[in-house]
Amino acid sequence: MSDALANALCLNCGHALAPPGCFCPRCGQTPAHRLSTAHVGHEVLHVFTHADKGIFAFLPQVLLRPGQLVADFLAGRRKRHFSPFQFLLLAVGLVTVVAQKTGYYDLVGEGVQARIAQSGATPLVLSKVSTYFHSLGQYFNVWWLLLLPLHAAGTWLVYRRRTGLNYAEAVLVQVVVGCAFQLWLLLFLPTVLLLVGRQPGASSALLQGLITLAYLTLVGRQGLGLTWGGAAWRAAAAGLLGAFITFGVNYAAFNWHVYGH
Repeated sequence: MSDALANALCLNCGHALAPPGCFCPRCGQTPAHRLSTAHVGHEVLHVFTHADKGIFAFLPQVLLRPGQLVADFLAGRRKRHFSPFQFLLLAVGLVTVVAQKTGYYDLVGEGVQARIAQSGATPLVLSKVSTYFHSLGQYFNVWWLLLLPLHAAGTWLVYRRRTGLNYAEAVLVQVVVGCAFQLWLLLFLPTVLLLVGRQPGASSALLQGLITLAYLTLVGRQGLGLTWGGAAWRAAAAGLLGAFITFGVNYAAFNWHVYGH
């Protein structure tokens, strides 16, 4: 579509804009542009100042058609969807509450304590391990959102040549995948405790890896026009990069808190 035609028609509903370049009189969307870091920052601010309708319609979209959701946002068809940036903050906040109430990360900490106690760790070290994982559960939302820009950088490195994604668009991909992961995590945390019981050492790392692989593959195929093979190997590569990033940051933070280095 030419720039002139894009400015004359609403990219969300196709209605003619009069005069070209102003907001659409039918659906209300302002002229769409390629995502930028400034636009992503505006979306994050928008979460705290406004709320759109359609959150329940968003659930099947992000769970079953994540690639179409990404494709719509990249093509400028954004007004029809609940903001994934807003939904992610709501979902990760709810997961944080569930993690706190179930003591899930305290259980993970108990498993780590049990393992390092066998190597002769001091009571002070064991206490710091407990504090670390308790804090992780208390501030899961902060921890997870701080990692997201790093995961987006890995996604951008993997996808930029074949798809032309810029960094801000890679953030969008990670936000959509993150929305799906948080929804599955809401189901996973209480289910593990019900089925397994209060067994220390349970972890959501495997779930995150599987969800990331599955949903990045769907985004690559449905939203970025890749073949199934191309979508799958790029999803695996981006997922591995994300796992290394998470492990590296967690390893550094754990050792700094527990051992002071």
